[in-house]
Amino acid sequence: MPLLDLRLPPRPRAVPTARHAFDGLSDRISEASLEDARLLVSELVTNSVRHAGLAPSQLITVQAEIIDNRLHVEVRDEGGGFEWPSGPPDPLANEGWGLFLVARLAERWGLVDDGATKVWFELPLQRDLAR
Repeated sequence: MPLLDLRLPPRPRAVPTARHAFDGLSDRISEASLEDARLLVSELVTNSVRHAGLAPSQLITVQAEIIDNRLHVEVRDEGGGFEWPSGPPDPLANEGWGLFLVARLAERWGLVDDGATKVWFELPLQRDLAR
């Protein structure tokens, strides 16, 4: 059973809604892992809002559950997918950091493109703040 199961409209307000949905999980997940989860879900929902080309009736799904002692999070949209970045973003760029951050912070992550776009990531339940 998911810890979180959100359906969000493709509007900018979806980003803080998704981020704050993790606030109630501190009894099961360390604050450091929650901070990483909030950052990564914010980046992925932002990508869906900005780049998926969704109609107002199409929703962004955010689900989180605990699998094998990890926080497993999925962000899914009905957009047409995207081109995989060829390398790290320009250090001076204000965008393009989402998947780079996912790759850097998540223990495991992946992309499924099956007509919809789903990006998932996993974080440890307990992570030390002083990584």
